[in-house]
Amino acid sequence: MRRLAALALASFVAACGPTVQATDSPPSLATLAPPSTSTSPPAASPTSTSAVDIDPSLLDYLPASVDGVAIVESPEVEEPAVADPTLDDLAVGLAAGVAVIGEDWVIAVVVRLRPGAFAGEAFRDWRDSFDEGVCELAGGVSGHAETEIEGRTVYVGTCAGGVRTYHVLIEDDGVLISAQSLGERRLGEHLVETLRP
Repeated sequence: MRRLAALALASFVAACGPTVQATDSPPSLATLAPPSTSTSPPAASPTSTSAVDIDPSLLDYLPASVDGVAIVESPEVEEPAVADPTLDDLAVGLAAGVAVIGEDWVIAVVVRLRPGAFAGEAFRDWRDSFDEGVCELAGGVSGHAETEIEGRTVYVGTCAGGVRTYHVLIEDDGVLISAQSLGERRLGEHLVETLRP
């Protein structure tokens, strides 16, 4: 499970995550071009090598914006993630959204889980692997916390370089939301505060 989450995360980070060193100031996301802003989202589409569909309807779990910054779908994150065959045992659908303003950003991945995919320690393994993968680019993991935000249990990871991760499991819907964020505007925290039911 750790390998699965680490490989999935590597796809996300390689697609759009900035490289952050512990001594760096918050990165510029000039390389993260927001996807086109067409009025109709692309249809859910399976990849030829994956059992995981890109399912834009999963973005309905995210708020439309965080702290006034629009969340837009990110094919740059979705496509490499669903192409990773290690995700096949975990998920049936995936969508990713990003919000970027200046040097503040959040990248959120919403995963529709396969029934039984997160039995036992699997959720803990996912969080640990996700945090290690993100923090590898941001100075290493420096802490973990568990809190309640808007009635949901939220697991927060902190990287030495300032990046934070957020994980919410919506068990009744079989949905997992994992996000990474950096910046003084705390877009990741605002995202988990305003998740839609």
